[in-house]
Amino acid sequence: MLLQSVILSAQDKVQIRVTAASPAASYEQEVGSAKIKISYSRPLVRGRKIFGELVPFDKLWRTGASDCTVITTSEDISFGNNVLKTGSYSIFTIPSINEWTIIINTDTTLHGETGYDEKKDVMRFKVPVEKSSNFYETFTIDLNDINSKGEAYLKIFWENTLVKIPIKSKEDDTILALIDQHIIKGKSQDANLLFQAANYYYNTNRDYKLAMTWLLEAEKLKPENFNYPNLRQKIASELKDYTNAIAAAKRAITLADKEKMKTTIETLNKRIADWEMLLKK
Repeated sequence: MLLQSVILSAQDKVQIRVTAASPAASYEQEVGSAKIKISYSRPLVRGRKIFGELVPFDKLWRTGASDCTVITTSEDISFGNNVLKTGSYSIFTIPSINEWTIIINTDTTLHGETGYDEKKDVMRFKVPVEKSSNFYETFTIDLNDINSKGEAYLKIFWENTLVKIPIKSKEDDTILALIDQHIIKGKSQDANLLFQAANYYYNTNRDYKLAMTWLLEAEKLKPENFNYPNLRQKIASELKDYTNAIAAAKRAITLADKEKMKTTIETLNKRIADWEMLLKK
């Protein structure tokens, strides 16, 4: 029986799986209020010269390998200073030495450039080429440098080449419109709304002095809310108004003490000590 088992095992077919030459990748990233998904294949350098040889200059490129690269957005976004409507699109490029032409096309069913139809383009624009500080063995598309205004860059890396496409969601414009309607023009007396507007201005590095006026108004309406003086001390510090920062921090400590916020109180006391040292200089 043992001999028979060995013979049967020897007759089994051995299969060695070959690793994909261009592994598939897919990821989703929030940028402001938009959800952006990228699906693409990632070829490797494998000792070859990429741009100007494997990927010829001044010719249409699938921007990856295998099937066309696809971008999907859940809402209208600014893409390279153009408006990209909600939906899914293919990304093609024309690499050149100093700049790339970025092409967004409605056909997401293509394998490479085969069947590409320029009539289905929704936009074309140019971006400059940069030299990346790192060598990228694997072709990479990344959504990065995301900030509080819902801005980001779609970055394409391969070899030592980098191109960047600016992206922005509509969230910032929407929030600013609400602030203008309800706070600036509407003179809202909703303390929480005033705080939210001030907090948004703080997080997006906007008019700190205007944000401060909203916070002071919010504190008049709800003097027992810890969040209001706590944000006020941060903004006063950014304005280098250390006297008012100290006063706001002390008020925040008084309110924090009622809630036994020990760690927060320690942090605020340290900030007060730092500001007092600055005022002595």
